[in-house]
Amino acid sequence: MAAGGALSKYWMFSDEYTQNPYPIFSTLRSEQPVTMVQTPDGARAWVITRYEDVRNALADPRLSRDIGNLYQALGRQIGKELKPTDEITHHLANSDPPRHTRLRKALVFAFTPKRVANMRPRLEQVVEGLLDELAAQHQPDLLEGLAEPLPIIAIAQLLGVPDSDWRQFKIWSNTMRSTDAADPTGLLAEHTRELSAYMADLIAEKERHPTDDLISAMVHAEGDKRLTPKEILSTAFALMTGGNETTTALVTGCFVGLLTHPEQAKRLKADLDRIPQVVDELIRFSSPMLYTLQRLTLEDVEIAGTTIPAGEILMLSPASANHDPEALPDRPDELDIDRPRPVHLTFGHGIHYCIGSHLARAQAEISIRRVLERFPDVRLAVHPSELRYRPALLARAPVALPVRL
Repeated sequence: MAAGGALSKYWMFSDEYTQNPYPIFSTLRSEQPVTMVQTPDGARAWVITRYEDVRNALADPRLSRDIGNLYQALGRQIGKELKPTDEITHHLANSDPPRHTRLRKALVFAFTPKRVANMRPRLEQVVEGLLDELAAQHQPDLLEGLAEPLPIIAIAQLLGVPDSDWRQFKIWSNTMRSTDAADPTGLLAEHTRELSAYMADLIAEKERHPTDDLISAMVHAEGDKRLTPKEILSTAFALMTGGNETTTALVTGCFVGLLTHPEQAKRLKADLDRIPQVVDELIRFSSPMLYTLQRLTLEDVEIAGTTIPAGEILMLSPASANHDPEALPDRPDELDIDRPRPVHLTFGHGIHYCIGSHLARAQAEISIRRVLERFPDVRLAVHPSELRYRPALLARAPVALPVRL
């Protein structure tokens, strides 16, 4: 669909949208800021694309993140009973208050700026080791060699997973990211069981022998910070499966922004201390999150003049919002590393603002600095037009990011 053209029924599943969603988002913001999409199996959702509408919706208590309610609504649409598993049911991202409030209070200590600052030396060591491996490769790929393994290793360390196991976690994560939900081969179900069993064993080990990690802290917490066994398992599972995919997309997107804008990358290399300020513009421009996790209307809700009935699923688009000229009048579709820290909704807004935002930013900052320090002549190994993106409903990342170091 060209900008200004008619939307096809399944525009969200087109290759045109997968490779470059921004012209379509621009048309939607102008002509259909609230629009219904439908999947071939009959599921439907309402897509929200304007910055102000997305921001308001993210903080609207009439929109639920309760995964049980969402599954019921989806099941009604497709005529099939759906029930979420324990692995995804009991963590804060899939909960509403008051459970969400309690879970966030119990977990926020693990993601504070101070704790993330304490993790930086170890993250720097990890990045250094990954770059050593990349430098030895004939055709290095920043996605496969850096942006994919780094978040998995970081979250594994946060949870207390042995360093030797991160490669297995990468296998599990890749399966859950790339396998169709219908799971025709049964691989998704198999790997979900394997990861769940691993996490259950790790939780039991930390209960017997606690160390300085998040699982130990959850297992041995007391009072109002004490979680149930299912909540601990679900939280650990969510961090390992969800947190790494989004951060992979974020780190990769930052590099895509720099590598496709070599003049701006050159200016940044001249003053690497600017990286913490520039990262937010790179995140805004690349917008790794196409959509937030879905919401469910608990009552009729009016957005941009459209009344959405109760019991409907909403998809809120940070990627579109981050390029909305109403929120960012100065060339929102361009990367500008001199832009004052821009507003963006990549990490959400309201009570579900990403608890891991400080950790994600740290990984991007460390990765960019060390790549530019070690490989100041780094450049894409292909023309920017040859970068291909994998189809996704949430996190947007290319299939590969080949570079010359």
